[in-house]
Amino acid sequence: MPKIAILLLAAGQGTRLGGYPKGLLTKDGVPLLRRFWLEASQLQPCESITVLGYFADRLRPLAEVHSKVVVNDQPELGQASSVRIGLDALRSDYEYLMIGLVDQPRITSHTLQALVIHAEQIRGQARAIVPCYQGQRGNPVLLTRSAVEAVLATPNQGCREWLDHNTDHVLFIDMAHETYIRDVDTISDLKHENISMSNS
Repeated sequence: MPKIAILLLAAGQGTRLGGYPKGLLTKDGVPLLRRFWLEASQLQPCESITVLGYFADRLRPLAEVHSKVVVNDQPELGQASSVRIGLDALRSDYEYLMIGLVDQPRITSHTLQALVIHAEQIRGQARAIVPCYQGQRGNPVLLTRSAVEAVLATPNQGCREWLDHNTDHVLFIDMAHETYIRDVDTISDLKHENISMSNS
């Protein structure tokens, strides 16, 4: 098993949910933030980081159980700013970095492991892996250490920008199911995914 660092983005405002922290949404009684780390921990990552922003005070106690926590003090600058803060916080001797989103309730250890298997199969042939379903990009994405270093080499650059400008170094994989593109943004999504708002 290669050395994997995992970065979870949980800094969003949840605007379309009425301003509710997505990490506290629950599926089968388990907050989505905890669900992600329970699944991701089965990959035995060498480093685990959660990036918080909005609602950091409410999410920190939960996130600290499973990971190191860093806070984006300007989450209004968008997801790319949270990614940069997370990348800057990396300290381990990882080979691959996996970047996940807190609002993907269908992600399991098996779907995460599938990305690692693909990475190992094409080791040295690509610097990033992006799962896709019917032409739509999904998450988590997997980057080699050299890709992360390339992202950081350009000030204010996010991973998405690097991926867009370096498609010859990216393997876009067509996955057999929609797990990687399913997320929770609206009240309708909550109903579709059988997710509830907790009282915490």
